[in-house]
Amino acid sequence: MELLNRHGPAIRLALKGRIPRRWQAVLSDDDVMQQTYADAIFKIAQFSGEDEGRFEAWLRSIARRNLKDAIKGLERKKREGDRRRVERVGGALSYAELVQVLTGSQAGPSTLVRNAEAIQALERAVEQLPEDYRRVVTLYDLQECPVGQVAREMGRSEGAVFMLRSRAHDRLHQILGSTSRFFSTSS
Repeated sequence: MELLNRHGPAIRLALKGRIPRRWQAVLSDDDVMQQTYADAIFKIAQFSGEDEGRFEAWLRSIARRNLKDAIKGLERKKREGDRRRVERVGGALSYAELVQVLTGSQAGPSTLVRNAEAIQALERAVEQLPEDYRRVVTLYDLQECPVGQVAREMGRSEGAVFMLRSRAHDRLHQILGSTSRFFSTSS
C-alpha cells in the first residue's frame, strides 16, 4: 500500500486530460485509478521489478490499459447503441455468446449451445471469479443489462464497468485456459 500511496498521485496526474471530453461524464480519473489500485493489489505477484522506478512504470502501464479498455468499451457501446447483443433463448444462449466473445469464435450461438461441456466449463469459471468480476459478467454479458443499469447497480461509472469487464474476461481466460480444452489464453 505504501508504494501505491507514493506513486499513485503521479500516475493520476498523468491521466489528467487523457479522457476524451465526450466520455468525461461517464468516466473519471478516479474510476481509472480505483481499478488500477485494485488490479495492482490483485496482480502484485506478477510484478518482477526490484526498484520503485519499475513499480511506478508497472503501475502506470496498468492505468494506461485501464483507460484504454474503458474508452474502447464506451466507444463500442456508442456504436452498438441500445440494441440487444443476442436474442435471448434462456441462459444457455447467453453463456454460449460469452464463449464466443472469449474465444473470438465465429461459430453461431446455436452451434455453441450444443456444446454443453464448454458451457458448463464457463459456468464453473464464472463462479470462481471475484465478486465484482462475477457480478459484471453476470449482469452485462449474461443477463444483457444495459451498461448504465450495471453501473447503477454496482455503484460505478460506465467506464469503470467496462474496465471491470475487461479484467473479468482476462481472468476467465486464465481460468479456462488452464482447465479446459475449449479455451485458450491466446484470443
